[in-house]
Amino acid sequence: MKNYMEVFVRVLLALPMIVFGLNKFLMFANTPPPAGAEAQAFLGAMFASYLAKVVGATEIIGGLLLFSKKTTFLGLLILAPVTFNIVAFHFAHDFIGNGIWLFTTALFLAVCFFQKQNFQSLLKTY
Repeated sequence: MKNYMEVFVRVLLALPMIVFGLNKFLMFANTPPPAGAEAQAFLGAMFASYLAKVVGATEIIGGLLLFSKKTTFLGLLILAPVTFNIVAFHFAHDFIGNGIWLFTTALFLAVCFFQKQNFQSLLKTY
């Protein structure tokens, strides 16, 4: 049962990461702008520069790596800074937002829980 739950959670995390990553390139889904002027300025600068494409590529690569059991841990390591920045942005500027960030953060933490043995072995080597 644990294996099915792990696969389900990994796929649930991978899909929005890939979709939101592709959206940074293809602009197929319009999201409402955040309420604060600072948050709007930040996102405006992000999309006016190269940064949105880099984040989008990172989300796509990390999301694709989550589909395979062998590459799940690498996908998590790639998605960790992206997830951290999503959480930091919403805590600092737009806490409620559209709420999807809470869902993806919970899924990220759940996949990390399923990969706890890999995190433990990573920490034991140092």
